[in-house]
Amino acid sequence: MNKLRIRTLIALALVALTPVVSLSASIRADEAIATTDRIIIKWRNASRQSPIGDEKVQGLAQRVGRRLTAGRAIGGGMSVVRFDRQRSGADLQSALQALRSDPDVELAVIDKRVKIQAAPNDPLFASGQWYLKSAQPAAIRADAAWDVARGGASPATSVIVAVIDTGVRFDHPDLQGKLVPGYDFISNAAVAGDGDGWDADASDAGDFLTAQDLASDTFKNGNCDEAGTGHVDSSWHGTRVAGMIAAATDNAIGIAGTGYNLRVQPVRALGKCGGFNSDVIAAMYWAAGLSPPLAVLGGGAAPPANPTPAQIINMSLGSDDPCDAMYTTATGDVIAHGVLIVASAGNTGKSVGDPANCPGVMAVVGVRHVGSKVGFSSLGSLATIAAPAGNCVNVTPGSACLFSLDTTTNAGTTTPAANTYTDQIHSNVGTSFSSPQAAAVAGLMKSVNPALTPAAMIARIRSSARAFPTTSDNAGIPVCHQPTSSTDVQDLECICTTQVCGAGLLFASGAVNEALRPIALATLTGTVGPGAALTLDGSHSGAAAGRTASYLWTVLSTSNGAAAPTIQNPTQAIAAITAQSQGTVVLRLTVTDNLGATDTADVTVTVASTGGSTGSTAPPPNTSTSTGGGGTVSWLFVLGMILLLAARRASTVESGHGLHSGPDPRPR
Repeated sequence: MNKLRIRTLIALALVALTPVVSLSASIRADEAIATTDRIIIKWRNASRQSPIGDEKVQGLAQRVGRRLTAGRAIGGGMSVVRFDRQRSGADLQSALQALRSDPDVELAVIDKRVKIQAAPNDPLFASGQWYLKSAQPAAIRADAAWDVARGGASPATSVIVAVIDTGVRFDHPDLQGKLVPGYDFISNAAVAGDGDGWDADASDAGDFLTAQDLASDTFKNGNCDEAGTGHVDSSWHGTRVAGMIAAATDNAIGIAGTGYNLRVQPVRALGKCGGFNSDVIAAMYWAAGLSPPLAVLGGGAAPPANPTPAQIINMSLGSDDPCDAMYTTATGDVIAHGVLIVASAGNTGKSVGDPANCPGVMAVVGVRHVGSKVGFSSLGSLATIAAPAGNCVNVTPGSACLFSLDTTTNAGTTTPAANTYTDQIHSNVGTSFSSPQAAAVAGLMKSVNPALTPAAMIARIRSSARAFPTTSDNAGIPVCHQPTSSTDVQDLECICTTQVCGAGLLFASGAVNEALRPIALATLTGTVGPGAALTLDGSHSGAAAGRTASYLWTVLSTSNGAAAPTIQNPTQAIAAITAQSQGTVVLRLTVTDNLGATDTADVTVTVASTGGSTGSTAPPPNTSTSTGGGGTVSWLFVLGMILLLAARRASTVESGHGLHSGPDPRPR
């Protein structure tokens, strides 16, 4: 369904508001070619107590020397005013300049005409990509989100999502211009299938296994042939995940990517029969832009520093294990660096597996088209959000899979052949494809508000989620429950609740609108103690793109004998206080953008009567809000993983409906 383009009209004219300003600095290029008699005014100090009526408009008309007619008040201290005639060119520019210079006018913009937003012309968007629209209850409404955010002004300047997976087919026509250079972190040449270990080529060579492969020492004990067919076809799993996120959109071929202009960095860590945790962990550090190792044990080139680090990492892989200390360390380092990790919950109907169950990771559960949990999806209290995983409805052999997830793939059963797409006959289902939808939505959010931290993106995706339905299209479906043990398997459809499937159904347009709010991030620096000078730092805060932010530090509360301190520079991003002799003080930073949207963060300062002291902040600052590299990490830890975990094997990649078991990372 076509949607009206949502535009934030006020943000169209963030200009200087003082009388002394050049005409060229205050007029946008689109205003220079416009013809109109309608202007939207945002009045200073307008409120319900001071109505916007004809008297106010006529006072403005007298001051600016223009004939104006009062129009309808539209809320937010705004109203429409009309000139006596259509104006354009220098005449319109002069009138706008006069209005913007008036002390009663905060903003003045043309009341522009908006039109229905055309749908992308990718042929499979109309016929098969139900999950991006709104007709089905579980669909994520990405088409509405694109009216506000497209992941960047163009693919060349967009947010980057790393896909740690089997690599990608760089020659797929629907991925042209949407990929940045990646890296191959598969250390075992037999698993890699390309004849070597770590190297700079992240191409997917195919993860097929022949009968001879399955009988070899490398694979015979890896539970690689789950289907029992005596061979395993190539999955092209990484290409499918990449297409879900960033297939070229509105290019008249194939599908639309959920993230429209987002780009993908393919980072290869899975090959034949999956991969090793050590390779996955190394890939995580590199994708985030953390320092590379100086040497590689066991063969392969040392990777250079990542020139285009990702802001988001998608991991459609894992096992049924709890998050161990190694994954906890790696995910913690990456998230602390400001990079969001999104991971699939799993396809075994058990508790959310690793790395989705690691602290700070966004765990994505899979749902059917009607919003109930799809049978194979894992679930549990560690779930963050739910998104479509694909479901077939028709179960007759050879019948169409009505709610497959269309994406990019390759037709080769072993080595690469023709590039193509999944469809209702060649179906594509699994939480592997729920996760990239959430990763792409996070990318859209990051594109409009680069200051968003991983925690803030997760919180805003959760707060914008749509409620789970309480019924299904099938009768007698039970309510999902928290798994009680490793043998408690819920591999049939059940009704989701917020206790086991996350906060609700992924809602792309709602999440993007949440991202438009400013982000408040507050930290405390200095040694806390009686009489100490302390710095309140809100400089990592920020407003959404195209908006401006103002800051206000206030004392929220005092306790345990503390008096309210005097805040120096309370309206600046960086302020200061002097610590009290004892007690606890909670200070609040409120960040407000020019459209009135706000966010807050609190800082607590405690000075004990015995002289001990503490300071805390919430939430922590984002340490990586740009596309640059940087950061340090102990790559001895990563190299240790290669040695400590080299013996762990991965089970087979997803086939058919994605039902797996086994302890090591594999595509979901």
